[in-house]
Amino acid sequence: MPGDAKREEMSELTTLCAEYGVEPFLETTSLLVVLLDQDGSLLSWNPSFDTLKQTHRAQTQLKDFLSTPSKELFNQLLSTTLHHRMRTKGGLEFVGEARNDNFMCLLIPMPGQGVLFIAELVTLVATLEAVTAELQRTKRILMIKETELKAVIAQADEVSHTDALTFLPNRRQIIADLQRETNFSDNYGTPLTISMLDIDHFKDFNDTYGHLTGDKILRFVANSIRHNLRGSDSCGRWGGEEFVAMLLEVDEEALRRVAEKLRSVVAHATVREKETDLGVTISIGASLVRPEDTFQSLMQRADELMYESKQAGRDRVTIGD
Repeated sequence: MPGDAKREEMSELTTLCAEYGVEPFLETTSLLVVLLDQDGSLLSWNPSFDTLKQTHRAQTQLKDFLSTPSKELFNQLLSTTLHHRMRTKGGLEFVGEARNDNFMCLLIPMPGQGVLFIAELVTLVATLEAVTAELQRTKRILMIKETELKAVIAQADEVSHTDALTFLPNRRQIIADLQRETNFSDNYGTPLTISMLDIDHFKDFNDTYGHLTGDKILRFVANSIRHNLRGSDSCGRWGGEEFVAMLLEVDEEALRRVAEKLRSVVAHATVREKETDLGVTISIGASLVRPEDTFQSLMQRADELMYESKQAGRDRVTIGD
């Protein structure tokens, strides 16, 4: 349509929308926006409706754009809007050249006897709803995948820090724990002790009964250590037949009591193997942290003290500062 005619047809609608500061919306929206009088005649409309009107140039009433079933519904919506001065909503079918399209329509009473008619193509609404639903579904899937990924990462991290045979922390985890606790002890002066525990004559068990029996003995000792420490203490498999126990906030007397308990629990139990009860003992070396200690120096002293227990006859505890 010529520019002047177009501006004239939109003038009333533009003036109305200008009161609310939304007149730019008329030019760009895909919604059909029409100002009607009380009879449903077209007073003013936006470019989206103008596209539809090109195929119905002679029509002057909105219902002339509708299919026969929708005309009756439109008359009802218009009547309700005007008589009750309330917004009404309903689905109407617009007749086109190639096909009919369904719109969700809103009628709003205006000052005087005018009515603002706004319609949105249902396929657009359905598409938006479908996209929104798909987005929500995708978000749920991503949340589930993220949870699964976190679980896998956590499991992988646990596996990388756990000894596969005894399920105790492995050497890597022990070193990390020792570094943390020795730094804390150095900074705050808190007591810390390290015990090195070694299974006596372990090579003889392997040579005599085989490695499966050796594995059973390793698990037995690991469980004995695990179940006889406090919740605040920690332990792990250092390697081979050697284990480490780290006790926090204990003095030498308490350290000796715990170490002797571990030695005694192992010594007074047996491992059953092919109708034979195998007696197992451990030698323990335990050291208290010094102000200048690193985790390496603390471990080295505990290891040396453990060998003193070995040389003194095994199945015993040797403690040094």
